[in-house]
Amino acid sequence: MDLFLETPQQQAERMLRQQQRLMEMQMQGAAAQPPAQNVTPAVSPAGESAPEAYSVQQDSYAQELAFDKRRARRRRVGQRLRTLAMIVLIPLGLAAIFLVSYALTCILNGASPGEVLQHLSALGQRLGDVITTIRAGWES
Repeated sequence: MDLFLETPQQQAERMLRQQQRLMEMQMQGAAAQPPAQNVTPAVSPAGESAPEAYSVQQDSYAQELAFDKRRARRRRVGQRLRTLAMIVLIPLGLAAIFLVSYALTCILNGASPGEVLQHLSALGQRLGDVITTIRAGWES
């Protein structure tokens, strides 16, 4: 069972690295082991364990773990950015929808473009007055 998904490019790179390692091992005169086998430490006749042989499986698993950690980190950052975007964009979107509907209501009631601009500027002035009233109440 594969724990991690690989892209075809990553799979090709991994296979190329495995082939290069096998070629290096053959050039050094060591017996090449197939990459699917587990490597067990050899025991010398004196009962001491020989130095552990290189395992392609361990290396590829370490690479898969590193890839999974990077992917999880990217996912967490993406989730935080989406949350921040929602916190900022939803109120801005609602304000834009309100302004558009206000302008369309003015137009449907027969206002000219100049009158629509006057209504929007009066709305902005009223909003500024509300903000100053709130500030004055907050400071006192």
